[in-house]
Amino acid sequence: MYIPRDPYLARDPLRITRNRLLSRITAPAVEPITLDEAKLYLRIDNTDNDTLINDLIVAARMIAESWLKLSFINQTWMLAYDWGIPNSIWLPMGPVNAIESVVIVNRDSTTQTVDSSTYFLNAAQNALVLQSVTMGFQIQITYNTGYGPDATTVPRPIKQGMLAHIAALYDSRGEAGEMDLPQQTVALYTPFREVRL
Repeated sequence: MYIPRDPYLARDPLRITRNRLLSRITAPAVEPITLDEAKLYLRIDNTDNDTLINDLIVAARMIAESWLKLSFINQTWMLAYDWGIPNSIWLPMGPVNAIESVVIVNRDSTTQTVDSSTYFLNAAQNALVLQSVTMGFQIQITYNTGYGPDATTVPRPIKQGMLAHIAALYDSRGEAGEMDLPQQTVALYTPFREVRL
């Protein structure tokens, strides 16, 4: 059976030859897991370790987002390229909700905003598609990502995976060496991990 090649899933032709930088512009306003949810899962009913548990929630969320290449709570990212971009760019840390802007930064630091009518999100909402290759000293793509504005929009399996990871981090605190994601966490995260062909 012939399966047509999807050009939007192809590797960026300029990826190897162009420098690029991904940076978070706006952090999530809340965490997917509350302190009370974590303490209930850990069976802790005192406040002695609240600061530690809050830190573990943040660490587990950051590790999960990095492993899944997803943003859980709404946030804003900027992907910057030197010299130019092809007409199709995969946007990391989705799901992508909207493209805020595509800006060309000139060598003298002046800027030019690309007309929004000349680009769009692909059908999978994970790539920016432009009418043509865009060139400039630096290209900055700013876009919004996330499942929603609060924890209720984050899929339950992801939250359960985070809780299992938080428990493992809490139980192993103070131990030296690397620690892999718990198997339960990996199993819960895997259906949400994007596979690029």
